[in-house]
Amino acid sequence: MPSTVPVSVAAAPDADVLGAVPEADSAADSIGFDAGTDCGPIAGSPDGFAAGCLETDAAAKDPDVPTPEFDFEDVRQKAKRLSEQSYAAGEDLPKSAAELNYDQYRRIQNRPAATIWPESANGFRVLLDPRGYLFAREVGINLVEEGDAERRKYAAADFDFQDLPLSDKIKGSLGYAGFRVLTVLNQAGKFDELVSFKGASFFRALGAGTVYGASARGLSIGTASAEGEEFPYFTEFWLVKPTSASPAVTVYALMDGESVTGAFEFQITPGPETRMEVSAAFFPRRELTSVGIAPLTSMYFFSPHDLRKEAEDFRPAVHDSEGLQIRMKNGEWVWRPLVNPQSLQISVLATELPRGFGLIQRKRDIDAYADVEAEYHHRPNVWVQPTSSWGEGHLSLVEIPTANEYNDNIVVFWKPQTAWQPGRAYDLSYSMRWSLRPPAVSSVIPIAETRSGKTPDKKRQLFVIDYEPAEEALLSNASASIWTSNGLIHNPVVKRHPETGKTRLSFELSTQNADVAELRALLTKGGKPVSETWLYRWRPE
Repeated sequence: MPSTVPVSVAAAPDADVLGAVPEADSAADSIGFDAGTDCGPIAGSPDGFAAGCLETDAAAKDPDVPTPEFDFEDVRQKAKRLSEQSYAAGEDLPKSAAELNYDQYRRIQNRPAATIWPESANGFRVLLDPRGYLFAREVGINLVEEGDAERRKYAAADFDFQDLPLSDKIKGSLGYAGFRVLTVLNQAGKFDELVSFKGASFFRALGAGTVYGASARGLSIGTASAEGEEFPYFTEFWLVKPTSASPAVTVYALMDGESVTGAFEFQITPGPETRMEVSAAFFPRRELTSVGIAPLTSMYFFSPHDLRKEAEDFRPAVHDSEGLQIRMKNGEWVWRPLVNPQSLQISVLATELPRGFGLIQRKRDIDAYADVEAEYHHRPNVWVQPTSSWGEGHLSLVEIPTANEYNDNIVVFWKPQTAWQPGRAYDLSYSMRWSLRPPAVSSVIPIAETRSGKTPDKKRQLFVIDYEPAEEALLSNASASIWTSNGLIHNPVVKRHPETGKTRLSFELSTQNADVAELRALLTKGGKPVSETWLYRWRPE
């Protein structure tokens, strides 16, 4: 029989996060410089930021000082000048190209002679993509070699359009929509896609063993707002030819939109965990009250932890990401299972800038999805780690109802508390990791699975949380701390299964006619966490 661990039900949480939207007058503590830390060797790095070391204005480059070789400051100055001009929308995509469907657009192939850096020793190649289908905005492509930037002119002859219904005139007028960088990632001598930039300010990357899933954006504006969402675009790119000794490829990007311009530098290092070091500068054209910094986007349709089950689908789960993992500023590790709600749902999950956050796909067994075509078990984790101060604000999770698996319906981002003002520059940086394995490993026991259902009498909600196997000595005399914002917790039990080594926490919730209940649970020992903090928002389904 499984052994039983003592359980206590907490009267209130001891943390800076509940999953509920804070009161209007709540404010995050500013993240300051720790004068007691020797920041010289680590300032500006992820380790330095975690230690409280931020880049100071004196240490940063002077953006007004010209540099002899093309670099990020050139793009930054372009974005600054562009913000002082009126926004000009791009030309519409010709109708016949816009009417291409997904399968037709994918049939357009790059001719081998059009590959950028085809025979170089730097380990990277680039394929350019024409406009068509949903990709209507034309982007400029520049190649940078030995500090000199040269524009890459569009040529229809670079592509094989098969027998698609496009005239020669249309083919010759399309222009570029984006590009893909390839490298040897999974098999010696074989070039695989590493990163793709295409559509608005979207980009996505792969680590070894992964297929495309979650994606990122340069910036979000007005996500889930009553005014509607605005999508700025990457309008121009500069691809820096790496040297043979460089393990990374550098991409610069210029962003333009009705309300803001921006400059980006991406330093991309491939591997089992593909890393991106991102520097960005933003220049608002107007006051911006609903900005999202480092937004991540994904798809979540259903899984066993849903209150509302998808009875007609043969698969047990369908999602690109199953949960949001956060490492809070105070060091607490948080796991929030994603949901596909019946109506738009917005959650504030941190009011101080986290040390890191990401959309995570934990289950790597194909049987967890039973889908041999979609390969959901190979979708990448995406982790964001700030490396500079982003200002006061909160971490916002947006969950949008979806009726299928073809729409991205999950967005997470840092929302500044203070509105961005025109005429000012907003500089920030962060690191990203794209991987099959967990990108951030905590010192506490991670959550393996969440399940939900009803008690036999159908009167209460039942929750079951399974934790990954851990040493029995770690859980000896541990307690379960469970909290709800509404209703009552009943019958909490923690059991360790001797065969699997997993530990299970189960409890019942009587909602007492509440419209919403924010739930929080974790295992503790001596008053200290030994597991991740589990968050969940219950709503009637």
